[in-house]
Amino acid sequence: MLRYLWLLCFLLPWGLGQAARVAEQRLGPEGGTLQIPGIRVLVPPGALLTSVRFRLERLQAVPTSPPQNEVFFIQTLPDREVVGIYRLSSGATSFLKPIEIELRVNPPYRPGGRVIKSVVYAWNGRGYVSFQVPSSRETFHLSRLELGVGAGAGGYPAGLVLAVIRAPEENLRQECQAQGGRWTGASCERR
Repeated sequence: MLRYLWLLCFLLPWGLGQAARVAEQRLGPEGGTLQIPGIRVLVPPGALLTSVRFRLERLQAVPTSPPQNEVFFIQTLPDREVVGIYRLSSGATSFLKPIEIELRVNPPYRPGGRVIKSVVYAWNGRGYVSFQVPSSRETFHLSRLELGVGAGAGGYPAGLVLAVIRAPEENLRQECQAQGGRWTGASCERR
């Protein structure tokens, strides 16, 4: 009996940690929500005709590095903060109504505080698209009618990887100027 109790005590913390990193469930025409810390995915009623499996997980690294030639070069900054990297995998590649994705991107805004620039990279299996988020917004919303074929994991045919990265604007400006660029307040233009 003590052996089983010891085994349970050993496995319980690991299992709880994993539960916060992964949400997996089957959703049908009535829709539903998947959520882990930092991200929430809403599949609205009527988005699916049949029951479909979904998996939402937090990753340690992106499956393919974001391109370094993006206009917004936050991914090259040595002191950036990776807020979270998430993968949504699905048995469905398209939806009848858009699914809604909400990401936590910034700490609560304080007027007069440090200006933080955040960017969300979305990878659909073919390439990245980036979205800048002002420091006054704590969350970022994205709607999708389809997921990328090949971006899913674990036997799911479709998916989307989202990486949230942020850094103080003064660090971005200094790095841009050190690389010979001109900081515009939103991007680093190469000369």
